[in-house]
Amino acid sequence: MGKITGFLDIARHDRSYVPVAERLKTFSEFTQPLPPAEVAEQAARCMDCGIPFCHNGCPVNNLIP
Repeated sequence: MGKITGFLDIARHDRSYVPVAERLKTFSEFTQPLPPAEVAEQAARCMDCGIPFCHNGCPVNNLIP
């Protein structure tokens, strides 16, 4: 479990994207991963509530435990 008040204290950050002009030149991944320190900070936002939010939106209707 992360920090108990992490969800309230730490703002959500998403990955950044390679600019479109650069994407057109290659078939490489266009999302840029977060640095390890920021990944750890974002992981601290997890409340370990046991509710998988992907369950309701699964495109192939998988039953997620």
